[in-house]
Amino acid sequence: MFLLKLALLNIGRNPRRSLITILAVGVGLAALIFLWGFSDGTNEQMRENVIRLFTGHVQIHATGFNKSLAPENVIPERPEVLKKIRANPLVTGISERVKCEALIGTTENSRGILLMGIDPEQESEVTELGKYIREGEFLKPEGSRDIILGHLLAEKINLSIGDKVVIMTQAMDGTLAGYAYRVRGIFHTGSHQLDELTAYITLPSAQDLLGIGEDTHEIVVRLKTRHVIGEFLKNMNLPEQDRYEILTWSDIVPEVEQWATWAEAIIRTILLAVMVVIGVSIMNTVLMSVYERTREFGVMLAVGTSPSQVILLILLETLILELFGILLGLAAGYLVVGYFGSAGIAFPELEKAFSRSYMSTVTYTQVQGRHVFNSVITLILMTTGIGLYPAWKAGRMEPVKAIYHS
Repeated sequence: MFLLKLALLNIGRNPRRSLITILAVGVGLAALIFLWGFSDGTNEQMRENVIRLFTGHVQIHATGFNKSLAPENVIPERPEVLKKIRANPLVTGISERVKCEALIGTTENSRGILLMGIDPEQESEVTELGKYIREGEFLKPEGSRDIILGHLLAEKINLSIGDKVVIMTQAMDGTLAGYAYRVRGIFHTGSHQLDELTAYITLPSAQDLLGIGEDTHEIVVRLKTRHVIGEFLKNMNLPEQDRYEILTWSDIVPEVEQWATWAEAIIRTILLAVMVVIGVSIMNTVLMSVYERTREFGVMLAVGTSPSQVILLILLETLILELFGILLGLAAGYLVVGYFGSAGIAFPELEKAFSRSYMSTVTYTQVQGRHVFNSVITLILMTTGIGLYPAWKAGRMEPVKAIYHS
């Protein structure tokens, strides 16, 4: 307790230097928390964008369909699979889809696309595509010859609401099938894959186009949260499991998790650089303090204070400065993250670049507790370790030489 009181007293002897050190630690930690908040917020939005725009949490296909998109590769024993999925309490929505490669064209232009047949009511339970309609309206169950498509695709082939297009594809029996559709809606999701390469028609219309009856190619499952995907998969024991392909959202779009891993690696590199700057600041403060108090330490050692007590005193001073800085950094960091978590940080000019990575043009910061905890622990360990050198130097002073130090 005596050493603690003495450490606090010593810190107060030079308040300007102590304040600068506390600010260095606080500002550095606050900056790290903001960077983690920006990174975590961006990564979380990318994951949720993929899930809510088109993948859902889990997709079920016949084995090999996701690579081949062969129209005849429909889900086997579909009613039994649906029954098992609906019985799972983790499931909040299910949507069946028909999916194929097709050609969309007018009298002047044509383009290859991914054609999706969806039930509009089911689809609204697993994705939020309907919220991104910018012109016209979303599909309706009775619209058997309606189609919606992305704004980039509409621009490429010069389409607007009410225009007619022809869809051609290979049917289940290998023949060429085609129907005319009227553009009912144009969506703008911010995803290049959806906005330029994808079009949607109703599920019965797609089944009719491909000649697959009531069969479907894909079952999309929405769960309570993505964190229960593992639990859902454990309970998903289908008969003749090798006939099915069960994919999570990250299996379908692996580049999102790869990007998140890369972003975290960058933040950790910045973390190391900031820690070094803070550590140098702490070491400078402690070294100056030891130098100015050389005679004082000589007297303390001469009257019986042990070298270990001197070392402990200096480490206590270092730790106290760190703790005050950490408290300041936590408060400032969480305030900044909270503000931008509500207001957002907009990058409208980067929409085109972001569209290929599922990033939103407005980022809402949010920070994971483990990242803050790891940053604080790393800061304490590094700065305490750096403080050991001046403390060890003070503990090894010879009392007589220290007392007569000029």
